[in-house]
Amino acid sequence: MERIAILGPLTALLLAGCGLISSPPINNPFGLEGKQSTFTLGPSAQVEGRTTVGATFDNLQNLNLPATPTGFTFNPSIAKIDFGDDCPKPLPSSIQVTLDATATVSDTDAQNNPRSATASVRGASFTVSVSGGAVSVGSIYNGSMTFSDLNTLLNILKNGSSNTATLEATLTTQSIPDLEGCTLTVTWGGGTGTIKF
Repeated sequence: MERIAILGPLTALLLAGCGLISSPPINNPFGLEGKQSTFTLGPSAQVEGRTTVGATFDNLQNLNLPATPTGFTFNPSIAKIDFGDDCPKPLPSSIQVTLDATATVSDTDAQNNPRSATASVRGASFTVSVSGGAVSVGSIYNGSMTFSDLNTLLNILKNGSSNTATLEATLTTQSIPDLEGCTLTVTWGGGTGTIKF
């Protein structure tokens, strides 16, 4: 039994060194939950719209780091989508959506110097289903965004001033009929953040 008890921590340390251990998901790490964006879909072969949403949030107080972090990944989420009066009636029963997005997190340090960290994703996808007037949004696939400047991001999250997050997003839709000229209001979920060790 003693051997097993010793091997457990050793295995954890070895896995951490390989980046195979992750923290529990951090819900709504950037304060985006409930924020809204409006997309107006323009004419194109695949109907496309762009927008930016922002949020302010406090430093995270519960970052318990048992080892040296090797990465931070953010997975965005969408809580709901509302369609404007300029959208087709009836709406398509299935809408395939591609998401390209860039998240930027920023603050000022103790010396009042600005700092920021950025992560992007291209080609994430989800499906919007419409049935009897009810609209449901599926999970975002391949939406993970990994921050390259990890040390800066962790310092922003742990100390300094209140933080600002911006999410620049482009949605491209495919459906029959298409949604050219349609206005969408997206209510964002908080998404999740994961620290890798």
